[in-house]
This record gives sequence, C-alpha cells and structure tokens, in this order.
Amino acid sequence: MSALSLQQIMSSRFRTSAVADGHTRELMDLLGLSTKANVARLSIGRSLSLGAFDNDSVDAKGLEIPAASLFTQEDVTIWVGLILTHARANGITMDGMDAFRSALRQHWHRGAGLLMEDWRSSGENFDNFVSTLVKRRADLPDIGTLAQAQKATVGKAVSAEDQSTQLGKALGEIGVGAEVKGVVHGPRLSRYKVALRDVNQLDKLRKGLERLALAMSLQDMMPALGHSDEPKTVTIDIPRLSKSWTTASKIEFLEALNAVGGSGTELIVCPGMTVVGEPVLFDLRSAPHLLVGGATGQGKSVCVHAILSSLIVKHTPTTLQLALMDPKRVEFSIYAKSRFLWRNEIAVGADAARETLRALVAEMDERYERMSELGVNSIADLALKGVKLPYIVACVDELADLIMQDRGVEAEIIRLAQMARAAGIHLILATQRPDAKTFSGLIRSNIPARIALTVQKASESQIILDESGAEDLLGRGDMIVKLAGSPLVRAHGYYLTSTDVENIVAR
Repeated sequence: MSALSLQQIMSSRFRTSAVADGHTRELMDLLGLSTKANVARLSIGRSLSLGAFDNDSVDAKGLEIPAASLFTQEDVTIWVGLILTHARANGITMDGMDAFRSALRQHWHRGAGLLMEDWRSSGENFDNFVSTLVKRRADLPDIGTLAQAQKATVGKAVSAEDQSTQLGKALGEIGVGAEVKGVVHGPRLSRYKVALRDVNQLDKLRKGLERLALAMSLQDMMPALGHSDEPKTVTIDIPRLSKSWTTASKIEFLEALNAVGGSGTELIVCPGMTVVGEPVLFDLRSAPHLLVGGATGQGKSVCVHAILSSLIVKHTPTTLQLALMDPKRVEFSIYAKSRFLWRNEIAVGADAARETLRALVAEMDERYERMSELGVNSIADLALKGVKLPYIVACVDELADLIMQDRGVEAEIIRLAQMARAAGIHLILATQRPDAKTFSGLIRSNIPARIALTVQKASESQIILDESGAEDLLGRGDMIVKLAGSPLVRAHGYYLTSTDVENIVAR
C-alpha cells in the first residue's frame, strides 16, 4: 500500500453516485437501517464478490460520508485489503487516494443497485431478502482464491477428484500419446487440458472417445473433445459423479444478468453456465429466434422459464411484451398476472394459440406499414423517429402438440420466423418430442438458434441441433447451445424454483 496509508484513508471522506445515493436512502427505509454507512457496507460487500466493473463512468454526485463512519479502526485494514485485492485481480491500478475513492464509489454504486434488485427479487419481503443475503454468505468458500480454477466453482465448494493420472493412463490404453497439463473443475464436468505428442493422433482420439469412457469407467457418460488455446493441445471434458455436482440458483442467475451492461434495448437471455462456470449470455435480437428441445423431465421447462425471466429482469412492460401460448394448458400459469403479457392474456389451448399467432402476424404487418410510412426498416429506426414500440417475444410451449392438432399454424410460424425480426417480434419454440413430422425443414432453417437438452435418440438431437450429441448429455438441465456463426457450447442450466420465477415475474 505504498501510495496509500490507513491514516490517510481514515481522515478522508467518500462520496457515492447520485443513483446509489437514491438506492441507499430507499434501502435505509426498507430495511430499517439507522445510518447510510450500514447500507454502504452492505453494498460494497455485495460488489466485491463480482468481477471487473463495466466501462460506464460513475458520477460523484451522491452523498458524502466520513471514513470514520464507514470503517472502524479495527476493520479498516480488512476493507482496504479486500478493495485492493479486487483491484489487483481485475487489472485496476490503485496508485493513490483518487483511485481508491473511485474504486470505493464504483463498488458502492454497483452494490446498491444489486441490493435493490435482490429486494425486488425477494418479492419485497424482508425475511426472504435476509435469507438471500444469508445464503449468499453461506455459499462463499471459507478460503477464497481468484485463480481461474476456483472461479469455476458455483454454490458450495466442489469436492471433485482430480483424475489427471487416470486420464493419462486411459489415453495410453487407447493408443494416444499425451500429457495432461491441467484441470478446471466446473459445475458437473472437469475440463482437462491435454498436450498431444503427435497431432496426427487427433483423429484417433476423436474416434476413440467411447473406448476412453470405458477405460475410465465412466459407465454411460461420454467425455467430450474440444479445442484449446495452446498449440498441440486439446480439452477433454470428463463427467463426474452426480454427488460432486453443484447447482447454480437464482442468486448466480441474477448476478450474471446484473453484470451485463448495454443500452437497455438488447434482449439478453441467460439459460445457463458453461462447463467452467461462466454465464452463457446472448442477445435474442441477433438469434433471432430460438428452438428449445429436450425429453420429458430433462429441464426444458426450467430452461424456458430462465430465458423468459432473463428478459423480464432486463426490461419493463413498456419495452417488452410476452406472447405466451400454452397448448397443453399447464406451463405458463405462473405468468397469468404479469404486467408483461401481450394483450394481457395467455393463449391456453390450441385454438387460442392459433388465434394469437394470427394476431402476431397482423401486428407484424401493421408495424411494417408504419415503417414504410416513415421510411425506415426496423423497430430501432422507428424509435429514432419517435415511435417507440415494445419488443414482443412469442413463446410456444410444446409446439409439436400444437402442430399435430392444427397443421395450419405451421404457415403462421414460418412467416413470423422469416419476417418478424425487423419488426421486433421474436419466437421461442419449445418441445419435448422433436421429430421431422412436426418440425419441418422450413421451420428449422428459419430458427437458427437452438438449445438441446438431453434427448433419447441421436435422431432427435439431429432435429434440434442438426447434429448428434444431445443424446449423451447428463440430464437435469445439461444442455448444448447452438448460435448462428458460433461453435456449440456445453452448458448447465440455472435452477429456478417456481417461487423464484414468481418473484421475478411479479416485478
């Protein structure tokens, strides 16, 4: 701390942003806290658990408090150490008091916003909010490290066995000369970095994955081969026994979304996290439509709820409307009172779903007429002309059942898939029974973004992803995400309970 001294810090005053000032005052009233410093400490602690700050500048127009109110002589060393460690881990230069004040202001600003989000997500219930804070603290490991391997740990600490030695021996047994150079333990799999002695053996390794699984006694679980960031190296993802799995909950889900900046016009969705514990985030606008498929009980519904919840978290009813179609009458009742519902209703049953699809086509045509009148070609350009329309995300649960009951809806779906993007209308189509009869090539060719959960047969994986692989997933939210122009991503879904979704939907 060469450029800083504790005496200098304790004699200083610190100021927050105007936004955090408002949050701090509101949280004082909501939580019954007697001083602004109490909220400030909660906010700073909330922010310190996250990574680098966004590039957005944070003003210094908020309240100012003396360091003696914020810290005590007994704990100031700990707080300063935490702030400096966070800065060092994220490449932030801390070369004097101005830099320290800026870092503290950013932590206060970010943390206060996240605490407000936690409050809303708890249904504005004090007991639920306190439980959220307690759970977050309980989930922190006793000994922390900022190494990449530990960043992959989600929820409670992973008690995963390092199988580097067994993997090296198994590779030798299938005739592949290689050296295991490292491992990262993720939520369900362990990713091993493997250096090949002869790159010409890559094809042998690719064809020998089933024998590798046998050599490592993986039973019916299959390893997966991937690219590495070093020459002559690959990654091999080895599934672990379920007793060592960790589950990401609403807390991690909201943290991933809150860490995303942007202009507020994006349609950011976050269905899960990667093999090494990083959030999977993408903009539905660029997708621009999404197909979600998986066998019964493998997490399709939870995945769809996570996607819809993502959109609700990042929007208001003036910028987003949800057109929900529920042919089986059981999936979307949790949204029945949501302010985000398009036309204030859920289309329940096949007849109502067909009518909603026709209404969406009419809405699309009407939007294009307005664009033509104003000489623009997208909903974003309309906003620049002063005509602000909400995005509409239309979600059909169990599309296969709907098409079997009414083949006529296929034409409406194809027309929307082909034309609705520029009008700000996007489709999410979900099914438990993917087959060629109900998912024609024309539908699939116009729905480029796919999420496949575990399916029973390779042919079903082909319908969803246009390639096999989903039949080898581990179930319980394990998925493969395919976006246009990007490689496949293995991911594990966030587990949101019905109460979690209810609290988010109630915003």
